[in-house]
Amino acid sequence: MSWRAIGASVIGTSHEAGDGYCQDSCLTSVVSGHDGASFLVCLVSDGAGSARFAAQGSALACSTTMASIEATLQSGETLDREAAVGWLEAVRSAILAAADEAQGTSRDYACTLLGAVVGEGDALFFQIGDGAIVVTNPAAQGVVFWPEEGPYVNMTRFVTDEDASSNLEVVAAAMQVEEVALFSDGLQRLALSFESRMPHHPFFDPMFTVLRGKRPEECEELCDHLAQFLGSPAINERTDDDKTLVMAARGGAA
Repeated sequence: MSWRAIGASVIGTSHEAGDGYCQDSCLTSVVSGHDGASFLVCLVSDGAGSARFAAQGSALACSTTMASIEATLQSGETLDREAAVGWLEAVRSAILAAADEAQGTSRDYACTLLGAVVGEGDALFFQIGDGAIVVTNPAAQGVVFWPEEGPYVNMTRFVTDEDASSNLEVVAAAMQVEEVALFSDGLQRLALSFESRMPHHPFFDPMFTVLRGKRPEECEELCDHLAQFLGSPAINERTDDDKTLVMAARGGAA
């Protein structure tokens, strides 16, 4: 079995009229563990709209977390909450170094962080801030963590918060993951059913169906189509925020 993975971050119409750049970032990779086993890694980060270097913060969060996860997998360490907290601390250290160099503060790089590390029969999911992770196993499809909101309206948690490690949600599970999707809060109202607290199946099902039928080498072109979809009038009519979506599905032999 091999993974088909795609991802895209697209600027929202409110940012086009304002600062002019997308503050979201995402990364996907298939990483080999110390014993040769393969793990799918998916990451999404949303830079805080009020942060001076939001785009740099989200990009740094994704790249640092990916490097930290690769090191953990290649060392054979256990995938658990302690590992996830270590990845978060690596991000915080990288942001602090960037802030010192720019003569700024960590808050200038504030961002959320969502991640999934999926093996053959186990998975680790982690999240700080809003956005959501949707997972499909052979029995059901659901939301891992319901979107996090801060103590006030339109506020959320960030990796740069002093109490970030205590706000980090982590779930490790022995399960067969067939599909996974991660997205920033710009898509929450389209991708989730808030009444049932479940994924909005009409949003995901058509895209997962297409993704499962593709070969891995076709996914790069599919990323372009995903970006076009996220930037389409139909989506922009319903959300003016930046939008990031990462999706992965198991397929047959490559």
